[in-house]
Amino acid sequence: MFNRVIYGILLLFILTCLIGWIGGWSRNIRSGLQFYSDGDYNAAFVQFQNAVAHRPNDSLSHHNLGTVLYKQGEYQIAIGAFQTALLIDNSSNEAAILYNLGNAQFQLNDLEGSVISYRECLRINPNDADAKHNLKIALQLLKEQQNQSNTQQNESKKKDSIQTESKRISKSETLQLLDELSKNENKRRQEILQEKLKDGYRREKDW
Repeated sequence: MFNRVIYGILLLFILTCLIGWIGGWSRNIRSGLQFYSDGDYNAAFVQFQNAVAHRPNDSLSHHNLGTVLYKQGEYQIAIGAFQTALLIDNSSNEAAILYNLGNAQFQLNDLEGSVISYRECLRINPNDADAKHNLKIALQLLKEQQNQSNTQQNESKKKDSIQTESKRISKSETLQLLDELSKNENKRRQEILQEKLKDGYRREKDW
């Protein structure tokens, strides 16, 4: 009988703690959403961070944290939160997480990453109009980026070709100049020789 009373007290204590723990997480989520709705992202961040501390294996906690981080402009950290949410097995809102992940990647100019995320989002939810719209923009910008890169490469090759040709011309001009100098030198030697012949050729004295 005494043991049963002890077990009953322990069970009641555990249930009370569990209810308080669950209630704490719920309060954090509710408060965080309210602060987020009011535009107080710093306060929302604190609440969602506490929610993650209460339930580190809950995708909703990480997703909400990533969303408020995105609003704060912390795109790289937000990406980490979204990716963590996707890794959790109980993720029931995968399409929304992928959409937000794509937005964060887009903000960091990771166009290839954002295209992958938007496509994965549409694979799960083909009717997501926002994802379709953002995917279209990301693809257009990615194409422009690739075209610009190709243009720069072509311009660089053209510049190298011009520089090489310039070097060749310079070398050719140098050879021509040396040839002219050689001709002038020979001409001067001939003039000196002719002057000596006019004066009479003189050999060195033998000592």
